[in-house]
Amino acid sequence: MLGNYPKFVFVLALFVTVIATVAWAESSPTDYDPCIGARLDCPPGAKGITKVKPTTPEAIKVRPYPGVTSRFEALSRLNPMNWWADCFLPTPAKGQFMVGPKVTFARIQGEVRRGLDVAGLQSSLVDFDDHLGLKKSGNIVWSVDALYQFRPRWGIRYSFTPIFQEATSFPRTSFNFMGTTFASATEVRSKWDHVEHRAGIYFNLSQTQHSLTNLYADWLNVQDKLSIGTGVTSPVVWNDTKNMAVTGLEFSRCLKNFHGNTLAFSGKGGIAFLNDSIGYEAEVGLSYLIPIKTGRFGIVQGGYRYSHLKKDKQAEVFGTTIDGAFLQVGFLF
Repeated sequence: MLGNYPKFVFVLALFVTVIATVAWAESSPTDYDPCIGARLDCPPGAKGITKVKPTTPEAIKVRPYPGVTSRFEALSRLNPMNWWADCFLPTPAKGQFMVGPKVTFARIQGEVRRGLDVAGLQSSLVDFDDHLGLKKSGNIVWSVDALYQFRPRWGIRYSFTPIFQEATSFPRTSFNFMGTTFASATEVRSKWDHVEHRAGIYFNLSQTQHSLTNLYADWLNVQDKLSIGTGVTSPVVWNDTKNMAVTGLEFSRCLKNFHGNTLAFSGKGGIAFLNDSIGYEAEVGLSYLIPIKTGRFGIVQGGYRYSHLKKDKQAEVFGTTIDGAFLQVGFLF
């Protein structure tokens, strides 16, 4: 037992020495002289040793082949899904007006009936095209629209649309209108005057940098005057007036900005009612806004429009459908 004691003392002394050496090494300063790159605690001779810095590698820029990448960049700019991220849609500000005429290349369909209010004795429907010869397609309908934004989210507007048609025809079948019978293959002279006045208010439901959604409520006054005669006797005339309420939604969405110009998509849908009449409308189109001055724009819009109005009573029917492509120019100022 006593023979192992010196060995134990020796191992313990060696272990303590190793621990003390490691602790001293960790606590010693490790700063370097910035001039020669040696440690500050080194002897003077050691500081004379210098280090040779390796040559700095030179970076060489490699430019990819522009032919392929430029084509991919051009295709990405044409992708409609990438158009809306930073697109800005100009909208009327408080105190601004927007005015412009609209031309619709319309197809017009109509049917009327006015006779006895007795079940089973009502006269048949009179068709604008088949019986009266009023042109169904190739019509040009013009209108004027005006808008004023009187509050940041509220605005008012007005539109006026007149239509005048007349024709001479020889119907293939006879028909009765307001108690007068018109025989087939005889001369029939007809004239139709249609005037629309529309005024209303709208509210901005949602407005962001690139989109706008409005809720609108309008009053619609429609005045129809239809006269049918043979040229020998006095014509029979029907004056019909409708006063209707129209409500619906409309929206605009910016698609792309081109050097200050803006391409936008717009849509509209509404329903009309009251006065024993019903109707509906729909419109889609593209708009191109061109800046003139700060906050002022010229507008060119084109698209498709559909509207249907019908008065349907027991003895009175007056229905018209107008649809076709339209083109509108205007100014926002």
